[in-house]
Amino acid sequence: MSSIETISIDIYPWAAPTEAQRAWFDALSSEEKREVLRAALEEGFESPASQKSIDDIIKEARADLSHAP
Repeated sequence: MSSIETISIDIYPWAAPTEAQRAWFDALSSEEKREVLRAALEEGFESPASQKSIDDIIKEARADLSHAP
């Protein structure tokens, strides 16, 4: 019988946080992190749907990252 593997996944209120955003968020207490995440989720649910296609989003992301294929 195999055992269950536990992994840790870092989550941030941004899709691609900068190093400064990571440092700021990582320095918060657990409760402060929960509040920031709740606010980001609420903002996302209240925002209108994007008119961009997934292809548009990928194209923009690749243009912003010089190391992307």
